[in-house]
Amino acid sequence: MILANDTAIPVVSMLPVVNSKQQLVALIPDFGSASITDILPLLHYLKEVEFFEKLTSIFLLIPISDPTLLPADLDERINSLKVAFCVREASCVDLETQTKLKYFTSKGFRVFMDDFSSKSSLVWEDTKLISVDCNAGLPFFIKPWLFSLHTGQHLAKNISTPIHLQEALDAGFALFSGDYAFSPSARNKSADSSGRTRLLKLLGLVSRDAESRELEDLFKQDTTLSFMLFKLVSSAAFSQAVRVSSFGQAINLLGRRQLQRWLQLLLYARQDEHGSALNPLMLRAAFRASMMEAICQHHGGNKDQQDCAFMIGMFSLLDKLFGSPLEEILRPLNLKEDVLDALLYKTGILGQQLRLVELADRNKTGELQASLAAAQIDGDMYYQCLTQAYIWANQVCQEI
Repeated sequence: MILANDTAIPVVSMLPVVNSKQQLVALIPDFGSASITDILPLLHYLKEVEFFEKLTSIFLLIPISDPTLLPADLDERINSLKVAFCVREASCVDLETQTKLKYFTSKGFRVFMDDFSSKSSLVWEDTKLISVDCNAGLPFFIKPWLFSLHTGQHLAKNISTPIHLQEALDAGFALFSGDYAFSPSARNKSADSSGRTRLLKLLGLVSRDAESRELEDLFKQDTTLSFMLFKLVSSAAFSQAVRVSSFGQAINLLGRRQLQRWLQLLLYARQDEHGSALNPLMLRAAFRASMMEAICQHHGGNKDQQDCAFMIGMFSLLDKLFGSPLEEILRPLNLKEDVLDALLYKTGILGQQLRLVELADRNKTGELQASLAAAQIDGDMYYQCLTQAYIWANQVCQEI
C-alpha cells in the first residue's frame, strides 16, 4: 500500500485489453474482491499523477460489484471518457441498480455487462456493451447478441488460447484480454527453420557486438526482417525523421545501443500469417522490457545496466515465440551468468525484478504485492514504472 493525501492506495496488477490488431486499448486493474472504498482512492491517485494524460489513448475498465455505492458526482472527480465500468449482469436485476447505471451512462461513463449470460431477453434493457468470459471458448448463445448489439465494442475476456482468440474475432468481438499470448501456437514450433536460424544467429551477433556489415548481410537474407527494420527506423516512436535508403544507413543512424534494442524488438515484430495483426507477444514483451528498464533506472542503474534489464525483459518470452525451452534458445547467445540466472531461474536481483514484472500485467495482484515487498519497491515507484512501461509498449505497437 502507498499513501496519497493520507489515503491508502491499493497496489494492483493491470491487465492489457487489445483490439483486433493486438494494439493496447485499455487496462483492467485486478482489484480482486476490493470494494468501492478501495477502488476510488486509486482512481483519484492516478488522476493526481496524470496517469490518464500520459496514456492518452487508453481507458480503464473497472470491475464494480455494487454500482449503487458509486458517488453521484464521480464525473466531476474523474474524466468519464477515461473510465468504463464492468458490472456483473447478475447484480443488475433490481431497479435501483439499473437506475444508477443509466445515470452514469448519461454522464459519459461506459458500462459493460460483465459475465453476460442473457438468453431470450436482456437483464438490463439499456445494455449496449457486454463482457464475456471466453476461458473455455465462446458460449453458444453469444453470437445472436453480438449481432443485435452490433454498434458496441464488446469484450472477450479470459481468453486462454489462440484458438479461442480466433473464435472471438470471428464472432465479432472488438476487445480482447487474457493469457492467450503465453500459449504458443502449434505453428511456432514448426515455423520456418531457416528463419529461426537467422533470428538466433542475429541474437548471437548482437550479443557479441558484431560489426554492422555482418548484421547487414543477415538482414538481406530475410525479407520480413528487412522490411521491419526499415519500418521501425522510420517510425515516429523512435524519433527518426531522416529518410533511409540502405541497410548500412539504417544501422548507422540507430547507433549501437538503439540497434540492439530494436533488433530484440524485431524478434516479435513478425505479424500473423495474414499480416493483419501483431504477434500477441509483441505488447507483452515490450511491456516487460520497458518495465525492467524503468525499475533499473529508478534504482539508479547506469545505461549499460538499463540495457541489460531491458534485454532480460525482452528475452523472457523467447520460449513462447519459438515454442522451445528457453535454455535451448539462449545457449548460443553467450550471455552473462547473472543474465542467464535471471532468465532461467529468476535468481539474483534481476531475477527478482523479472518475477514481479511477469506478474504486473496478469491477474496476479496477490503474488505481485508480495513480490514488490521482496524487491523493496513501493507503490509509488511501481505505478511510475508501470506507466512508463505501458507508454512505451503502446507507442511501439501503434507505430509498427
